Amino acid sequence: MAQEAQWRQWAHCPQIAADLPDYRPGAAFLPAAGRRRLNFPARLMCEAGWDLAERFPDAPLVYASHDGEINRSFELWLQLWRDKTVSPTSFGLSVHNALPGLWSVLRSDMREHTALALGSGGFENALAECCALLAEGVPAVLLIAADDPLSAGYPVAAERAPFPYALAMVLAPGGDYRLVCQDAADAPQDPYWGALDWIRFMLSGTARQQRNYPRQSWLWCRNGG
Repeated sequence: MAQEAQWRQWAHCPQIAADLPDYRPGAAFLPAAGRRRLNFPARLMCEAGWDLAERFPDAPLVYASHDGEINRSFELWLQLWRDKTVSPTSFGLSVHNALPGLWSVLRSDMREHTALALGSGGFENALAECCALLAEGVPAVLLIAADDPLSAGYPVAAERAPFPYALAMVLAPGGDYRLVCQDAADAPQDPYWGALDWIRFMLSGTARQQRNYPRQSWLWCRNGG
């Protein structure tokens, strides 16, 4: 899904995603030499956030991911087992902060960026990180949450998002939304892909939504709801 109309359909009926063809981010705005180095998660990240970065050039980046380059890491393990060696370039790009590093190089942006490895409640913690930067006086923050879940071809017990995704947004001081952290609720636990639920929340028009995790609950409120 790459068009707003598709996301709106998905927000009301998530099952439609299973019948759609895979979307392959092309990142055509990048030079060919730069694109060749980008794995699928990096292309997702760039395609989601590039236009916003152009419009808000002074906004620092907060990159947040649960899975990062996990599929590249699994491929490296297989290569090491098979060949007794791994590609230094691929190994260097497998670490969690490699994608913000690539982003920095591609955009010639040498400022400090933040890379967060997310667990449960991670998306809300990424929003809190952005709020902390705003509290320090940054006028706006670019948040990119991106995940390419572990391939189903690896038969291991792992929590997997329903599909790869990337969400980019710019946060600035204002009074339109509130994010409230509460004690953990006695309720079913929500999965780690909070960014997808945030998209549904934004498109649904509902005033509030609660997400429950083992250690805390988070309440999203719109317009002071």
